[in-house]
Amino acid sequence: MNKTDLLTSNHIEFLKFLKTQFPLYHKSNVFFRDLQYGIMEYFEKEKKDKVKYAEAEKIAEEFVTFMEKKEIFKKLDHQTWVLNYPDFTKKAS
Repeated sequence: MNKTDLLTSNHIEFLKFLKTQFPLYHKSNVFFRDLQYGIMEYFEKEKKDKVKYAEAEKIAEEFVTFMEKKEIFKKLDHQTWVLNYPDFTKKAS
């Protein structure tokens, strides 16, 4: 299984990991560079595997396409999406 397939088949686990790294809530913006660096961190910390910058960029592009098809990411521009994931609704304080 390649890294993109591993990420897409575990996309909820990856979103939960990203939430520990960045402010990620339902209807919040998701930025391409955050995804790219999140992928590098995820593979290093969770899978004990290094992913270089250029590889992370390619994986992020493929992951974004997958998430758009699942309608979890709604595209705003070429590097920004809105997260459509109600499980990450921010709790009122």
